[in-house]
Amino acid sequence: MCDILFLVASYGTGHIKVALALQSAILTLNPNVNTKIVDFIELVDPYLNEISQWVFMMILRYYPSLWGRFFKRTENISMDSFRHNLFNVIGSDKLVDLLKRENPKVIVCTYPLQVGVLSRLKRLNIINTPVVSVVTDIAVHSFWLHPYVDLYIVANEMAREILISKGVPAYKIRDIGIPIEPRFAEPVDRDKAFDILGLKKDIPVVSAMMGGYGLESKLVEVTEVLMGLDLPFQGVIVTGRNEKLRKSLSEKVVEKTNIKVFGYIEYNKELLAVSDVFITKAGAVTISEALAMETPMILYGVIPGHEEENAQFLLNNDVALIAYNTLELSEKIKLLLTDKRLVESIKASARRIKKPNSAIEGAKLILNLFCSNTG
Repeated sequence: MCDILFLVASYGTGHIKVALALQSAILTLNPNVNTKIVDFIELVDPYLNEISQWVFMMILRYYPSLWGRFFKRTENISMDSFRHNLFNVIGSDKLVDLLKRENPKVIVCTYPLQVGVLSRLKRLNIINTPVVSVVTDIAVHSFWLHPYVDLYIVANEMAREILISKGVPAYKIRDIGIPIEPRFAEPVDRDKAFDILGLKKDIPVVSAMMGGYGLESKLVEVTEVLMGLDLPFQGVIVTGRNEKLRKSLSEKVVEKTNIKVFGYIEYNKELLAVSDVFITKAGAVTISEALAMETPMILYGVIPGHEEENAQFLLNNDVALIAYNTLELSEKIKLLLTDKRLVESIKASARRIKKPNSAIEGAKLILNLFCSNTG
């Protein structure tokens, strides 16, 4: 039995990280609430989960433009169209069984597929539990939109206006930001952060983190660019859970004592706090964390589709630069390491749009629904 059920999907880490951030914030505000996180695709069929992740990874690695075309062609389809509702029956029986066992008072979704399934179940009066759709990208794809959602949590005013233009009532939408770990709203001890990472305090830091899904080649390119820089700096490359890539890059930079290679790290806040330049693709959670820390970003290896729209938002708000090849990447790194006025302008723009309290604000909204449904 649980009070608040999170339904996630493990296509990338962002959807799970958002759920974990909200869960942490909820338990901070009310430790007595019982929460649970369930991978919806794993629930439906573990084999389907494994195969679909592999297919998605292959598409992004070898045919990213295919994903971009699919995203664009389905971005604005009508909520009552066949294409929009095609997958709304997936896993219905198993989901109903789960809901009977857990009897949650609120269901929070951080991936769009289960939002449609739940909306259909509500339309058929099979369930009546409040459903929260937490949109984990800056723009809002049509797959997130369903008539029986009780609350939408979105990144910003632009996303809110998109939802309203597509027929979602304004009272159902709160633009509090993409939920990130509550600790990003807390002060950071930079000296301690330097010590944790084994870095010197008086030399600029250039860090890179690309996430998963076949972007190994981009991190290799970033590493090669850093190896060729002729400015004083310290480099930090984060490969995540890709141990093969970590070993490969560690061997590549073995003679470059100013470049460190890490695998998965828990202290991403500390890394962003000490980074003078942060190189990343445009994953919504990572860029939200960087904005919270006011860290100047260079976008590289942006995935077509949802990440292109995330990137455009950052560029429109003057909080990031973008590079399309290694030559541009090298030039942009040098620019951020030498142009103090540009850096201060980026930091000021980030200060204007950052939302470090997003998880706490989201937790309050979810707890309000919980209290309403238990009172």
